[in-house]
Amino acid sequence: MSSNNSVGRKKLLRQLPLFTGLAPELLDELMRGSYSATFQRGQAIYRPGDPARVIYVLLSGQVKLALSSNRGNEKIIDVLEAGRSFGEAELFGTRFYHSGAVAVKPTQLLCIAGGQVRRAMALDPGVAERIIKVLAHRQIQMEAELAASHFHSGSHRLLEFFLWLAGPNRDLTGETQLTLSISKRLLASRFDMQPETLSRALRYLTEAGLIAVDKSRVSLRNAKIARYLADENSAQSIILPGRPRLPHATGSGYAVVSSASTAVKRNADVRPLCDAINMAGRQRMLSQRMAKSWLMLEQGIMSRRVRLILRESMDMFDSQIVELDSLANSAESRAAHGELCEVWKPYRALLDSEPSKKAAHELFSMNEDVLAAAQNLTQGFEQDDGTRQGKLVNLAGRERMLSQRAAKFFMFRNMGIQVSKCRAELKRTDEEFSTALLELASASPQQQKIKDELEKVERHWNAMRAAIADRSASSFAPTARKVLITSENLLQRMNTAVNLYAGLPA
Repeated sequence: MSSNNSVGRKKLLRQLPLFTGLAPELLDELMRGSYSATFQRGQAIYRPGDPARVIYVLLSGQVKLALSSNRGNEKIIDVLEAGRSFGEAELFGTRFYHSGAVAVKPTQLLCIAGGQVRRAMALDPGVAERIIKVLAHRQIQMEAELAASHFHSGSHRLLEFFLWLAGPNRDLTGETQLTLSISKRLLASRFDMQPETLSRALRYLTEAGLIAVDKSRVSLRNAKIARYLADENSAQSIILPGRPRLPHATGSGYAVVSSASTAVKRNADVRPLCDAINMAGRQRMLSQRMAKSWLMLEQGIMSRRVRLILRESMDMFDSQIVELDSLANSAESRAAHGELCEVWKPYRALLDSEPSKKAAHELFSMNEDVLAAAQNLTQGFEQDDGTRQGKLVNLAGRERMLSQRAAKFFMFRNMGIQVSKCRAELKRTDEEFSTALLELASASPQQQKIKDELEKVERHWNAMRAAIADRSASSFAPTARKVLITSENLLQRMNTAVNLYAGLPA
């Protein structure tokens, strides 16, 4: 590494958003604690465990931030381009680096000593506020990307990334040309993909007519992309109500997913009670999804993924049970809401505990209590609503729950817990799902979007049934992984269908 005292450092500091409008004497203070540094390709800027003493600003080049395991595996957190700063969180948090930073290309950095930054914060509260905003923005972005990595296909996430690169001013009808400054190998690692998985994702987007790829150049077919996202994005509301998504081409660069309470309000005809039916029905589904995830965690099935699913589901249940309180206006719905609150408390405590075979027996009955209470609340909202649309939203929402109930009983059965009851419930779930699917299809034969979505649901349901019935694998784990993946895919498709019914004209 080589360092020098560039005469342009003061100008650079003045131009940084973190220090905009800083008093001259504070700017001089920062100058005394700053220096520039150059790193060659592959050279470490810092390693995990190194003390955090400076904030870095990338002037030119490219830097990757990554976590590494003892086995040499690497998880890339971010790939930074010129203009980005990094190191703030560690400087004000643990005081040492958990990840490592490596120059991907020849790179020049502006390094600002932490002591001077803290002094500037103490004397100018505006500096502290801007740093908090930077850290908050990154936290939100990280949560959105974590969720997307588990609930979206690789091709969808890749398309969102391209749209973010294109920016908010792309032509929505023609084509937008991009040049990737990041290698495909690094891009694959950034999205937790194998190179061949990235190739398949690019091939899918190309064959779908959404993009065209020529080496590092990507052409976005904007009109087709708009139609594709209109079909796909309605599945998002189940995942992160009220939280941002992956970067998208809107004003700030980050589009916000509608909250659970507003996700279905796509036209003026949607009523609050229809929304309440949808949300209460989602609590039914979450009661089963949390049980499924907890059991898979106990069995060591895709632990990282199911732990995230479990945590997101618990957070969603917590937020929705508060929101449902304001929607429960009749005596019956208020009583049902109170019952749901009571049974949720012990269930939540069990879900928060370390999974064990002994606790799984307790979970068997406890999750059924929560499901029954959520069912009563949903039925109460449907009765208060009293419309055909409300009935269809409830029916479709129950299918959403059954997608997770089947996976839950599959886990209990294979863990040897109340096996005969599990077999009976799996049969009953299969019959109920198939019957309700026919009823939903016949209820809206003129709605082509709904018809298309139900056909997708049926395909996913058949895949789910096949996975549950599969006894060919030599061990339980491969079958359980298949059940997890198909149940999550089915849930996403079924949630889209629920939202379509909720969006029908009253």
